[in-house]
Amino acid sequence: MTLVNLSLRIFFGVGGLLVLGSLPLSAQDTPRPNRVAWFEGFPEPLPQGISELTMEMTSQMLRPDLERTGDKRSFARLDGEEWQLVGDWATSVGNSKINVRVRLASRSGGIADQAIWNWHTMFSMPQGGREDAPKGRLAYHLERDGHVIGDLSKPNLGLMDVDVAWIRPFGTQDEGGRFGASVQLPTGKQADFSGDGGTDGLVGGALWKRFGHWKVFGQAEHVVLVLPQSSPLRYVLDKPNFNRAWASLGWQGEGAGLLTGLGIEVCLEYAGSPYHTDLPRLDRAGWQQHWTLRHTQLPRWRFGVSEEAGTWTAPDITFFTAYRFGN
Repeated sequence: MTLVNLSLRIFFGVGGLLVLGSLPLSAQDTPRPNRVAWFEGFPEPLPQGISELTMEMTSQMLRPDLERTGDKRSFARLDGEEWQLVGDWATSVGNSKINVRVRLASRSGGIADQAIWNWHTMFSMPQGGREDAPKGRLAYHLERDGHVIGDLSKPNLGLMDVDVAWIRPFGTQDEGGRFGASVQLPTGKQADFSGDGGTDGLVGGALWKRFGHWKVFGQAEHVVLVLPQSSPLRYVLDKPNFNRAWASLGWQGEGAGLLTGLGIEVCLEYAGSPYHTDLPRLDRAGWQQHWTLRHTQLPRWRFGVSEEAGTWTAPDITFFTAYRFGN
């Protein structure tokens, strides 16, 4: 599959520059989020509780012929590229952990449009409306009945909403889980989709189990949005809560060789939508696939790629590289 080939290139290109001592591989990582602009202002997934730094690059586009509803009440435009630096700081408090996640995002028209165009052309895949959209454009816009919910058309660098989570892990790296809750603080701006303007929360839990080289994992969450009475989002939200879930299957080698130490995880994400705009790509639940690579000789690192998984509500594509600190 092309995603696997692309992930391997990222892994060997970056991982080949680094040689680290052997460390035990961690318990199940925090699952990847959906980075589409309509949803990235909502609470982040319940974290693992390990200090970590992640770099992400997302290219996304809503095809132009699907921007308006037939009755003209809703209009949504999404086209741009986003780089996010995601920092997790975690500390133990008794048997529990406190995790603070800070996200710094740079959003612009980007440089990936032509590369994605060439990739689709090379494999004779449809362009998904790219032929009708100018390359290098930044355009985040959502409105309903003349009310502008948010708009971003000039490149910017900004702080997203900050997440503070309490996590209670149990079990071991081979068989265990975690449960917890988090609060998202309104440090971003609802007007440019760097937050939703409210103090939101979630409760969730995760379970994992290892069978030899194989590991299975699942995580489920209930997200509650607490918006100000004056929030423009109230014009487009159908309900103040929604659910999310992830299920993954991973294989991890145990050797020191290039292939014998390789690990790969494939995760499928379901994300409900609180929107009601009559635009299917905002209103319906989304499915997204996440591919993650790691190696026993690079135990602090993981590399991967995310893409929509059939409903076209997720970003076109997201690449990520994560490095965890401590033991």
